[in-house]
Amino acid sequence: MKKIALYNILMLFAFVTLVSCEGREWDTHDELEALTGNWASVYVSDVLNNIFELEDSTYRKKGREYTVTTSIKDTLNMTFSWHSNSMDGDSIDIVATLMQIGDSSTVIVNGYRYSDDFWAHLYTTDPGIINFEGKFHVDFYEVGKTTPWAWSEIAYQRDRDEYRYNLYKRCDTQVGRY
Repeated sequence: MKKIALYNILMLFAFVTLVSCEGREWDTHDELEALTGNWASVYVSDVLNNIFELEDSTYRKKGREYTVTTSIKDTLNMTFSWHSNSMDGDSIDIVATLMQIGDSSTVIVNGYRYSDDFWAHLYTTDPGIINFEGKFHVDFYEVGKTTPWAWSEIAYQRDRDEYRYNLYKRCDTQVGRY
């Protein structure tokens, strides 16, 4: 009788160990990095591309020199929203805000993505991406759980190279586990 109880306990322990080691099929470093990169392009880079670059210029016409001074006197405030609810696949609720006064600009992103495989909280770290510098962060959650198990982050920096199309560059994606 003791042997049967011992075998049952060992079988139960082996079963629990195997189930807990199953892991997530999509949980690889490369996949988390790729998801974060794609989301950063949509929710941060596309918003940063809407920042008006203000420049003063001078030109000559018919022997006279003209100076054009450009400025935004009031606040430019643009809100970008992504909302989608579907029974199969991804549900999205993300808002990005672009605020610009003169030469100063701020981008703030906050929202969630839900799928059958995972949940994700996407946001810019405080106080946002200011003048093309800041961090975009993603926390990954298992479905139905409130504690994240993985994170990823991309840092944005102002690009000082005059010949680039975009005024910012992204650093490599960092991925980690909690």
